Amino acid sequence: MHIIEQIKPDNFEKTRGIYEDFRNKALQDYKYTTQPIEFRDFILNIRENRLDALVLFENTVPSGILIYSPEQHKVIEINAIHTLYDQHENSRRFVLLEELVKQLQHKDNWKAISYAMLGRQETFVRDIALLDFKFVGQSIVKFDFQSPVCFRIFKNAQIHDMKGYKLAVWDEKYKKQIIELANLAFKNTKNAHFDPRFLTYEGTQDVLNMILEDMYGKFLPYQCRLILRENSLQGFCLTTMAAEDKINIPLIAAKKDIRNKGMGKFLLKSVLSGFIGLIGEKKISLSEINATVDTDNYPAVRMYRRLGFKEEYFYPHSYLKNKNYRD
Repeated sequence: MHIIEQIKPDNFEKTRGIYEDFRNKALQDYKYTTQPIEFRDFILNIRENRLDALVLFENTVPSGILIYSPEQHKVIEINAIHTLYDQHENSRRFVLLEELVKQLQHKDNWKAISYAMLGRQETFVRDIALLDFKFVGQSIVKFDFQSPVCFRIFKNAQIHDMKGYKLAVWDEKYKKQIIELANLAFKNTKNAHFDPRFLTYEGTQDVLNMILEDMYGKFLPYQCRLILRENSLQGFCLTTMAAEDKINIPLIAAKKDIRNKGMGKFLLKSVLSGFIGLIGEKKISLSEINATVDTDNYPAVRMYRRLGFKEEYFYPHSYLKNKNYRD
């Protein structure tokens, strides 16, 4: 016999074991870049409504947990669905997710459920499709600072003449132009299916503000790059320190009319050069710089490959749109 309960004060302690099991496996099995928060902080986030969770009990023993966060941009972000490892692993995931969908199906205050199916969660794809979830293929690309091959490709990468353009680091006065460019660049991509913030200027502004406020890792303004032409923004590449030795590129974009002129490659090579210089001066110690890209965005994948990045792993990003939502 199984029951599903919303996590709440009277069952906090009963859920400690399944949460700790998830936390211990998150880096290896779920591809987390940093260790999830400790149980006491997890409970604090529950109490303060920053996180929520459903817990599956089998004969009073917790056997699965679905952790999610209701975001301000009206997306239900599933952090992970973790269950005990046995032949019933995915059936437990299914009943947890089915319960969440049932709780939300008649509500009109959310736009989409977003679920990055990292690590062993990708085995759940066939089952989740039965709940009408759609998928976007995602790839994590990585430049390995310990790899001679990556450095050789980077060193040999040819950059077209960028006469008339100049590079700059982050400058607050270009913030509005960055938001406008990011909105134009991403609103018609598959990312907008599971992150509808990119559909509007205001939503894209929220994304940028979260980057600037260190919500996706420590923002590194002097290691970001802007491309300017006659004081007008043509492209940008932002960087954050996602972990102690790992850099992430949360956003990179160039104006549509110059994308095929090597601008993205120009930006990316400058960013890499900056970090390589810091490593050489022993001002920083890094193992990698990474980014996420749609698997079928061939120009972007090719750009990363030509600078020494390799596809580290692939995963499906699933989403379910709310048919009842009206703007």
